[in-house]
Amino acid sequence: MDTNVNRVSLAIPKADLQAIQDAVQVLQDKLLPHLITLSADDRIELPKMGDKTVSFVRKATDYARSDAQLRPAYIDMGELERDLQAVDALTGLRRALAPIMDGLDDSMLAAGSEAYSAALSYYQAVKGAARSRIHGAQAIADDLGQRFPGRPRNTNPPA
Repeated sequence: MDTNVNRVSLAIPKADLQAIQDAVQVLQDKLLPHLITLSADDRIELPKMGDKTVSFVRKATDYARSDAQLRPAYIDMGELERDLQAVDALTGLRRALAPIMDGLDDSMLAAGSEAYSAALSYYQAVKGAARSRIHGAQAIADDLGQRFPGRPRNTNPPA
């Protein structure tokens, strides 16, 4: 992949950004109070309902509702139905937000990659200027070299 290709040139107008931030605030204010947070262990231990099991859960719920004599006493039908309605509502929200999250992730990755590539190019140019003893280049190269997330230099020669 060519790292010099400019894939993104993003500049969201301030008014649009403010409207987006306001909409996000509405989501936080209205949705977050209804959501829960699971621990990593909970996420591992809980049985998962996915696309393939949705029809099973719906059919089992229908049977549990219509054939109460077969339903164990510990199953609360009201809670079961609320849980299923929650899955429907949250699935709709997730589907609506997924393209936005995908676009955010892809745009952040592309913009970050382009910025990082440009910074690396600049750093290489400054190091070249420092080798040519261009005034001020060595100080910049040294400063950037301390921040560069590459491999640390071995300051002790091998024995």
